[in-house]
Amino acid sequence: MEVIGRILGENLTELWAWVEALALSPTAIRSRYAPNRRVKCFGVASNLQSISKGRARLFRTDDPGEWVRSLGDRLLPDWHSLLVCGGDTTIHWHRDHGHFEGIAVMVNLGEAFYFERDYEQGEVQHHLTNGLVVRINTKLLHKAIPISAPRYNLTFRHIKPEFLPYIDETAAQLSLPGIQSNS
Repeated sequence: MEVIGRILGENLTELWAWVEALALSPTAIRSRYAPNRRVKCFGVASNLQSISKGRARLFRTDDPGEWVRSLGDRLLPDWHSLLVCGGDTTIHWHRDHGHFEGIAVMVNLGEAFYFERDYEQGEVQHHLTNGLVVRINTKLLHKAIPISAPRYNLTFRHIKPEFLPYIDETAAQLSLPGIQSNS
């Protein structure tokens, strides 16, 4: 994890107001790693299901509006997907799905402990504070435990180029070459 900035003052207040006005859903995306979180997707959404089992889908969804879109463009130019999480933002050990690039940018609202695990450094704990902006390697095992309530996070991601043609208005099925879909 690399700290790349901090949102402060009026900008932080405005971002909190934007997030708290969202209708975050407990059922929009089901995750066994984060069973109690509420989410809303912007740009390109993923159902966060298995590519290899033929269940993954990418589809266009809402635009977050000019202010958040331009924030994302400053933090991760040409981002495709924004996932906003709230509620119980505890997420257990996992790696992000294969259709996402390995590097993402996360804006933290509230406080949380963020853990990464790799073979060289072992387990590393980070303290995420209100407004902190971090670049994360989502292919490392990672987890988060909120220490404030409410706590939200906004994660901007790129879709891997080979999956861009599968983005559809009607939740296109993703599959890996040589793997048959069961649908």
